[in-house]
Amino acid sequence: DGVLTAMAAESVAGTLVSALRKDRAEEETLLTAVASLYVAGQDVDWSVFFPGAGRVDLPTYAFQRERYWARTTAKGDLRAHGLVTTDHPLLGAATWLADTGGVVFSGRLSLTEQPWLAEHVVLGSVLFPGTAFLELAVRAGDEVGCATVEELTLAAPLVLPDRGDVRLQVSVGGAGDDGGRPITVHSRPDDEAPWTLHAGGRLGTAARPPEPGLAAWPPAGAEPVDLTGFYDAYAERGFDYGPAFRGVTAAWRLGDDVFADLALPADQQAEATRFGVHPALLDAAVQSAALREKPGERSAAGLPFSWTDVTLHAACASPVRIRLGGGDPGGISLAVTDTAGRPVLTAGSLVLREVSAAQLREARPVHHDALFRLGWTPVELPGTAAEPAVLAVAGAWPPVPFDATVYSGLDDLRSADPAPAVVVVPVPSLPAGDLAANVRAATTWALELIQHWLAEDACAGTKLVFATTGAVQAGSGEPLGDLATAPIWGLVRSAQAEHPGRFQLVDLDGTDASAAALARAVAADEPQLAIRGGEVRAARLGRVEPPAEPPAGWDEHTTVLVTGATGTIGRSVARHLVTGRGVRHLLLVSRRGTGAPGAEQLVAELAGLGAEVRLAACDVADRAALATLLAEVPPEHPLGAVVHAAGTLDDGVVTSLTPQRFDTVLRSKVDAALNLHELAGADERVAFVLFSSIAGTSGSAGQANYAAGNAFLDALAAHRRTLGLPAVSLAWGLWDERSEMTGKLAGTDRSRMARGGLVPMSTEDGLALFDLAVRTEYPTLVPARLDLAGRRGEPVPALLRGLVRGAARPARTEPVPVRHELAGLPGAEREQRLLELVCAEAAAVLGHADAKAIEAGRGFLALGFDSLTAVELRNRLGALTGLRLPATLLFDYPSPKPLAKHLGDELGGERDTAAVPSLAEELGRVESLLPAVAADETARAAVARRLQDLLSKLGEAAGEDADMQVTEKIDTASDDEIFEFIDNELGIS
Repeated sequence: DGVLTAMAAESVAGTLVSALRKDRAEEETLLTAVASLYVAGQDVDWSVFFPGAGRVDLPTYAFQRERYWARTTAKGDLRAHGLVTTDHPLLGAATWLADTGGVVFSGRLSLTEQPWLAEHVVLGSVLFPGTAFLELAVRAGDEVGCATVEELTLAAPLVLPDRGDVRLQVSVGGAGDDGGRPITVHSRPDDEAPWTLHAGGRLGTAARPPEPGLAAWPPAGAEPVDLTGFYDAYAERGFDYGPAFRGVTAAWRLGDDVFADLALPADQQAEATRFGVHPALLDAAVQSAALREKPGERSAAGLPFSWTDVTLHAACASPVRIRLGGGDPGGISLAVTDTAGRPVLTAGSLVLREVSAAQLREARPVHHDALFRLGWTPVELPGTAAEPAVLAVAGAWPPVPFDATVYSGLDDLRSADPAPAVVVVPVPSLPAGDLAANVRAATTWALELIQHWLAEDACAGTKLVFATTGAVQAGSGEPLGDLATAPIWGLVRSAQAEHPGRFQLVDLDGTDASAAALARAVAADEPQLAIRGGEVRAARLGRVEPPAEPPAGWDEHTTVLVTGATGTIGRSVARHLVTGRGVRHLLLVSRRGTGAPGAEQLVAELAGLGAEVRLAACDVADRAALATLLAEVPPEHPLGAVVHAAGTLDDGVVTSLTPQRFDTVLRSKVDAALNLHELAGADERVAFVLFSSIAGTSGSAGQANYAAGNAFLDALAAHRRTLGLPAVSLAWGLWDERSEMTGKLAGTDRSRMARGGLVPMSTEDGLALFDLAVRTEYPTLVPARLDLAGRRGEPVPALLRGLVRGAARPARTEPVPVRHELAGLPGAEREQRLLELVCAEAAAVLGHADAKAIEAGRGFLALGFDSLTAVELRNRLGALTGLRLPATLLFDYPSPKPLAKHLGDELGGERDTAAVPSLAEELGRVESLLPAVAADETARAAVARRLQDLLSKLGEAAGEDADMQVTEKIDTASDDEIFEFIDNELGIS
């Protein structure tokens, strides 16, 4: 009333609003009216509506908005790309094929865009309904003039991911003699993954005649069915349907036929009008098949497997009536009508099939796009002319099988003139003995070499190549000749991530042919190479197809040992071993044992699941302690599997690491794995699973010690396979669930990983990948979610070039756009552009959407930079400017302003060689016009004065002495001599 009184106090001429409207809520209508008057200039006493509220001043600048979601493509944009809009909730666009007369429909499925799909949960997985496949086929038939889906058979379930989307493609072939067309439905989780066939069939032109409607509803003699507990019974069978899929509201039974009323919830009504028949509504019809069971029967609930002779007679939103009857042998006939009895849809036969939880786990998209292995692909090398101009070898390698300057060590390189483009360092082999000690000796040698190399200014323009022999397995079953040097590959990979272009890895097989090929191999744009029999191979990640056989559990009578069992991932693995792999005897090991937080609750939980559990405190790197623990495994339940999931971090950039910090990490990786290998894994009947990290495969900035330890695990698994022992090393990507090891990752760390293409995976996905990986034939696998689609059109890391289409081109390094852009700017603008560049790149590194978030005068440390983000910013600025910048860049220039000035100083003294040909070309055009100018004395004099000015500026650019020479020549020169000067001095003739 107070608000209305305030409104009546004065009137606003020309403004008319309605405070009451039919079929609209009074409060909403009234407030809309008040707001309309307010924006038209009417004074409103808002204190009546917001009692006790106070006014605050708004900022004087405009509101700044930041969009976090991708914009959807407008229909007009689709037409601009030659696509046809479909106006269908699941299919966004279509295109006709010129050669076959077929049509391809495309769309994206996600629980964000189609939230009602999340309510179709079957055996723990969000399953795309079988009725939705039928809806897609019906809609595709409408587009090509086919009135009937003659047949549609489901080939594989489509499980929808919790996050992200799935690409959908419906393909309709050309018309046959009878007008019929084949149809298939495929999906894939991203633009780089292979397609999966989910359904296939045939569309026809002859519509199935509608069945006569029912004059009375329910039919005479039909007995009502009590639906109490109907959906509870479905839930007990693993069908956990949400409200959208609980559409059976009433039912009757007459003989073998079932009649039912179906309706959608109110919040689905509007969307339903865009479908022929909403898939959730039609799914309720499928659910009604369970009502055909005789009293006392309880068959397993089925899902649509095949449809035959389906015709949509008229679109209908909700509610509808259905009749289910006998169809083809093993099938059900279906008739759908509206509430007036008019036909909506008929199906000659619907066949249902059971589905298992294992089948759905196998169908999850993560299985197809998140399981990789490191392979070695032959690459073509540049010819002799492309070999390094100056190649050197530092260290003992007699005799050197190619033309190179040999230095006794890196210290001798300081006096090298010219400095070599590439220096190859043979990695020394160590005498047989304590393998763990040899690993430390090898990594210490490599670490000190890298740190010395990065600190030496004389080496700034030279690439250092580590040449190992037998440190990686570059072919199936190939023996590993030097396990001790395998961790060097992980170490150097991380150094490559921190210092792009400074290091290269090459592994040889000891043959003369391979050694001879090294000179050309080091010139390739490949950070990781293996040479076998003279053939050069590059490291590439490739997809691994899931095994065809269903997942099998481990022997429930044996004991499974899990290390790191009280950590976040270790707990999840322990639970999964019991619930997913049938393990009944667990030996869980961690350093703290029962003293770890939540340890006792974990044991109680696993015991409640039917497992016999022992939790022991044991440092697996302690050989004697592990031997004692294994001796206590009961003989009636002998050791059947080992899962080594323990690990330790001590992160830092490679220049800050020490042998002691390496030892901290290597102890839980190298020492523990070797002890397990020798004490627990010598029996070929014992499964042996090592939890490694993608850091060891691709390198991870700030984790050189961790990468080294995990590279050893990968090598150990390969070594065991050559000995005939079971083993698989899983180089995990990032898990979404935070653990003790990943819990310290800040937002900038995760942003950096995302820019590198690493996407977190859910625990459920990780465990599903675990089940797949332990059944493959490969000794090392990389289970990780990678953002490959985001790499298209950008420089692609060499490791991913086999996965990303169009990635054959190496990263472009010339020309450098920023340098050319700055060349034409005056001093003040040049400095401002560099400052904008620094702020923009700093914002990108810290994950800000706008460079305005970076204050130019504020220190980098205060802005949130650490050693890793400092390295990333240094690398980004180096790539953009073409400058080789020191690792200490952000510490030498601690805020954006001095850093921008430093970049300007570094770029200022460099000659823009790309401008010379352009200037020469322009002067050539000037010369071609000179004959026409020479005939006109006035024009000739004007041009001469202009050229004198230009020559004077050219002299200024060349220096004081040159300026005096140019000035002297200009003062005494005639017009002809000036033109001759241009020809002779600038080389234009």
